Amino acid sequence: MNMRYYLLISLALIYSGCGIAQKPNPKAANYFNQAYVEYQRGNDKNSLALLKKALKADPKHANSWSLQAEIADAKGDTALATRSHRGAQAAAPNYQPFYYFHAKYLFKQKRFAEAIAVLEAFDKVSSLPGFNPKKDAAAEGIVKNAGKLRESCKLAMEDNQLMADLDIRNLGSGVNTSLSEYWPGMSVDGNTLIFTRRVDNQEDFYISNLAADSSWSSSSSLPGKINTPENEGTTAVSADGRFIFFSVCNQDGFGSCDIFYSYLSGARWSQRYNCGEVVNSRSWDAQPTISADGRTLIFSSARPGGFGGKDLWQSKYIDGSWTKPENLGSTINTDGDDGAPFLHYDGKTLYFASDGHPGYGEQDIFFSRLQPDGTWSKPENLGKGINSESDEMGLYVDFKGDKAYFASDRKGGYGGLDLYSFRLGKGKKPTQVTYVRGQVFDAETGAELSGRIELVDLESNKLYYRDSSSYFFTTMTPNGNYAFNVSRQGYLFYSANFQPLPGSVDSPFVVKAMLKPVKADQTIVLRNIFFDTDKFDIKSESHSELDQVVKLMRQNPTMKIEISGHTDNQGSADHNQKLSKNRAKAVSDYLVSAGIPANRLTTQGFGADKPVADNSSVSGRALNRRIEMKVTSL
Repeated sequence: MNMRYYLLISLALIYSGCGIAQKPNPKAANYFNQAYVEYQRGNDKNSLALLKKALKADPKHANSWSLQAEIADAKGDTALATRSHRGAQAAAPNYQPFYYFHAKYLFKQKRFAEAIAVLEAFDKVSSLPGFNPKKDAAAEGIVKNAGKLRESCKLAMEDNQLMADLDIRNLGSGVNTSLSEYWPGMSVDGNTLIFTRRVDNQEDFYISNLAADSSWSSSSSLPGKINTPENEGTTAVSADGRFIFFSVCNQDGFGSCDIFYSYLSGARWSQRYNCGEVVNSRSWDAQPTISADGRTLIFSSARPGGFGGKDLWQSKYIDGSWTKPENLGSTINTDGDDGAPFLHYDGKTLYFASDGHPGYGEQDIFFSRLQPDGTWSKPENLGKGINSESDEMGLYVDFKGDKAYFASDRKGGYGGLDLYSFRLGKGKKPTQVTYVRGQVFDAETGAELSGRIELVDLESNKLYYRDSSSYFFTTMTPNGNYAFNVSRQGYLFYSANFQPLPGSVDSPFVVKAMLKPVKADQTIVLRNIFFDTDKFDIKSESHSELDQVVKLMRQNPTMKIEISGHTDNQGSADHNQKLSKNRAKAVSDYLVSAGIPANRLTTQGFGADKPVADNSSVSGRALNRRIEMKVTSL
């Protein structure tokens, strides 16, 4: 039943002998009757003029207030509508329909808390003769609809809070146009946005930079050879910002769509290169995402062997080539289409789109987490507000896991698909990570070198990251303990230790690994040799570093070294000298046990005599407590 019907019912009931108001003023009733005829004819202006006269004759003429509220509501005169609804309630304070009409009006105005307050007053008003829900269909209908309205208000308030928490924002005119913009990707620092724009019925890549005021600069075509007169789309930007993986369709591929990549050379992007026939099939292969370490490629494919139309598959980069793709399994993939993956920098949280899992629209965005046993958790819908009846496409989540970006054609945009940002809610964020990045150089010439880079998780003594390059980038989990080493034939290895804390997300590690040529008198610090306080028993976390020394000694069979121990200035000089000597001896003993002849090793304990930092600070004392290795002869 609509509002006009209820209005008619209310006007019929209000003076039906229920005793809820005094008898109307005849003059006011006459004006009202005329106003109502004009209202039925659609002459709202005339009706309002007559209602004004009616209320002047009788300020407590409830029907006139109610009809005036209806007309004002329809005309969008919120001030008059609000005043009239209140007037109707004041004139007939025990008449429930007026409370319902007022609450309905407030709901329409999105004043949900006020609407609920009015509905609470509705409940308190005593039932009156002539308005008995058990005996009157119209009265029963109003009670039923008041209940529905109350639930709608509660849901709307929850949705409002949800939308406020999400803080969904259009990225603005620097990025969005009347054309369609979609598939956002960024470098790990969050300052460069690369996305797809559909121009002249084909797709190209565009770039925008974050300005000082946190707005996005006017976008421009991605420089270099990456854009062509044909389609390029669905970008995946590597964490270090040096590579882009993307889709190319109906061109020089193995199937209808293939996955290609391009690399950044200086300030320009290279021509595109096909990822090869191991990754790509004779079917549709597209929508890639690349892990932070560049070793895992996940993409959507229509190749045979899946569970539905399009499934998510993954390939690993091992020893310079991609492995045969494997299906992510039935937990992720459905008998529908599953695609648009984004693997967060944590390497564990996967966001993707699907029309096969339960959702709010045709294609909703879901997330799943990689479990310790290598399986994926049951996908969870990213939630109402992000997922809607509109199309949502291509999610990117920033490094911190606080903000996400996606494309949507929802109302209020610039046209077509626009790019938006929103805040990720609790339980939907990825695991917090930080990262280390840097380059390898010759310490004497400054020339860039390619080295073997390893990061070992000392808690598990497992290799966490390995690469052979002059550049490195990898993530780390806060509260971990990591040994970092860079080695190259003919050079002493570079050693570092990382123990990131939760707050280090904002302060990632940047390293210049300076490799020293193997020659006499060269010295390096072994930063991953650990002892308990005031003891000289080598802890098990030290083994990966000591094995690097063993490897170096075997590569240089005539090289002799000195192992020296150093302490801070806490304690007596005699005690520190003995402690440092014993620690150096413990390292030498380990090397001998690993097969290094004792005559190639000497030890020294210098105590606190050779500080490399100020002992007045905690960090300085930590640097002074160290084991050094010096080449004495070759």
